[in-house]
Amino acid sequence: MLRLSTLLLACTLHVTSWADAPIEVVILCDAAYPPYSYAEGDEARGIYTDILRVAFTRMPDYRVHIRLVPWARGLRELSRGRALAIYPPYRRPDERPWMDYSRPILRETLVVFVRAEVARTLEPEHFPQAYGGLRIGQNRGFINIVDQDYQVMLAKGELRQIYSKDNRTNLAMLYRGRLDAYINDRRAVLWELEQMRRDGVFEKSALNWVVEGPWLSGEEGYLGYTRVNTSTYPYKDDFKKRLDAVLLDLEREGVIYRIVRNYDALYPFDLQAAGIQSSGQ
Repeated sequence: MLRLSTLLLACTLHVTSWADAPIEVVILCDAAYPPYSYAEGDEARGIYTDILRVAFTRMPDYRVHIRLVPWARGLRELSRGRALAIYPPYRRPDERPWMDYSRPILRETLVVFVRAEVARTLEPEHFPQAYGGLRIGQNRGFINIVDQDYQVMLAKGELRQIYSKDNRTNLAMLYRGRLDAYINDRRAVLWELEQMRRDGVFEKSALNWVVEGPWLSGEEGYLGYTRVNTSTYPYKDDFKKRLDAVLLDLEREGVIYRIVRNYDALYPFDLQAAGIQSSGQ
C-alpha cells in the first residue's frame, strides 16, 4: 500500500510539474537592422529586442527564445508557417496577407538622405518630383515607401531603385557616389553613420557629403505573426493577447521611452538639412 501511495504521489507531482511548465516559443529577429534589431556575436541586440525581452519577463507562462535570421529568410519562414513570429515588420497587409500583427511597439521616422552635391542641384519641389532620374537606395526585403507619386514614378522608370543588403552597404554606396539618395529610418541611418565613423570609414567632421532631406512618414514596427499552419501554434492567440497587454503597460509606464532614449544618446551629431519638402505624408 505504501509503495502504491508513493507511486501515485510521484505521478501526481510529475503531472503537476508538466502542467506548470512554461510553453517554449521561438521568435525570429532581424539580424541586420541596427539599432532596432541586430546581431552582436550570437546575441540578439537592439531597441525592439530590449523592449520585447522586458515584455517577455512579464509573461511567465511562456519561455521565449529569440533566434537571429536574415530578414528575407525570416519572412519566408513566416510565410510558410515554419515560424510563429518575427520582428520588426511594418504593417503591410496587401503585400503580406499571411501575417498578423501585434500592438505597435515603436514608431520610426522614414527620411531621405541625399548626397550633398546632388541636393544642391535639386529644385525646391515636393518629394518625389524633385528626385526624377536619381538612383535611390533601398534595403533588400523592405517595403517602406508607400507614397503613390513615388510608386508611379518608379513604375514609369522615372526613378531607379537599387537594393542592397543593409544600411552600411547603402551608405557606403552613397558616400562613394554610386547612389544619389538613400531612404530609411532616421535613427537607423544615424546609428550606422556613427559606427562607420568609429570604424574609420570617414571622420565625424567629414559628414558634409550627406544631408538630411525630407521626412516622409512615420512607420510603426510590430511583432508579426504567421497566419499559415497555425495548428502548429495553438497558443498563438493567447500569446498575442498577453503580449499586447504587456506592451500597453510598458508604454504607459514609460519603459519604452527610456529604452529608446538610451540608444538615442549614442549618436549625438545631426546632419544639415537639404531644405527639400515632402509631399505631406
